[in-house]
Amino acid sequence: MTEKNLTGSNNSDLTEMNRSAIVRILQQDVYSRADIARITGLTQASITKITAALIDMGIVSEVGTIKGNGNRRSIGLRLNSEDKQIIGVKFSRQMFAIGVFDISGKLYSTRQTEFEPERDPRDVLEDMKDQIRSTLKKYKNAVAIGMAVPGPYLREKGRIALLTSMSGWDNVNFITEFEDEFDKPLFIEQDANSGALAEWWFGRHSGNYNTLAYLLAGEGIGSGVVDNGSLLLGMKGIASEVGHLTVDITGPKCECGNRGCLELYCNISAMLNMAAHEMPELAGRKYTSRSEACEDIFREARAGNKRAVKVTSEIGRYLGYGCISLMNAYNPDIIVIGDILSLGGEELLKTIKETVRDRVLPEIYENVRIEMSELGVDPTLLGAAAIATDKVLARPSEYLRS
Repeated sequence: MTEKNLTGSNNSDLTEMNRSAIVRILQQDVYSRADIARITGLTQASITKITAALIDMGIVSEVGTIKGNGNRRSIGLRLNSEDKQIIGVKFSRQMFAIGVFDISGKLYSTRQTEFEPERDPRDVLEDMKDQIRSTLKKYKNAVAIGMAVPGPYLREKGRIALLTSMSGWDNVNFITEFEDEFDKPLFIEQDANSGALAEWWFGRHSGNYNTLAYLLAGEGIGSGVVDNGSLLLGMKGIASEVGHLTVDITGPKCECGNRGCLELYCNISAMLNMAAHEMPELAGRKYTSRSEACEDIFREARAGNKRAVKVTSEIGRYLGYGCISLMNAYNPDIIVIGDILSLGGEELLKTIKETVRDRVLPEIYENVRIEMSELGVDPTLLGAAAIATDKVLARPSEYLRS
């Protein structure tokens, strides 16, 4: 960002934009004023004035000397991230989770609740609201709530257009359900978009990249794309909904009305159904969750169980098709695969890469990195918090002032 790029705003907007730019930089690490001036293109005098205001507000603090350019010593600045919490809420098929983070992405607590798909949506929503209220009472410094919901999410209407295998949820308006429930602002985004933003901010992927695609592979299949820090949304916010791209024109009919959708072949249900056929011995094992059952299948595959390897390879092949679609549509530098099926690790990734290599131009394949998410937290849950954090950091004087 440079000062000339910000012309046209009034003075208060310009000041807040500059404050936001500095806070976002300090969210990542400790920097000197000279470092920040170099990164933003703002003058040293502007940086001194803006950081002084941020220190007065309690948003930023000085942390002693750090090594700068030419080994010169400078006073470091840090974001007081631990002073303000963000509540992240993940809603998905058959479960919801609530996590507490600070604005640097550090996790403080998390709680997961599973429910039966036929359960009345009203009961699930009330349970979710009660848990959010309880969390807000415990974390009194929370400044905002972010919520991630399955796609395709119609952001203007606040409604999920389709939630496969769960009836009644397409009539729920998440905006009206939650907008007046709490004394904190709540921001809602599609789950794969949330995961993409979490990977962009907190993934710590090596190398430089301009475009990151996130492939969510769990109860459903979805994707989100971040280009130079901004989500690609499209007209209705469903620009990268790869789960409902056709991979078999003669395949079974999907609830979306299409046939042979990718989601039908490589979500958790597809994997468990395949495993039930190939590995009947699993029926005698007790699992506390569907994700635990998937982990068991991956564990068997790593141990050399040929039937488990077959299941894992089939899932990997279809996930590879999803990566191919993302490459051809968005030309990303990196694709990150997250959610439950990413627990398949290197064995699953090997099949994904082999599928992609066989089906795309070498010039494309050789310049795209495909990785499993290595975030220590569920990317969608962290992404829900990241969505709210993004809004908070855009207006630091409003949300972060002590």
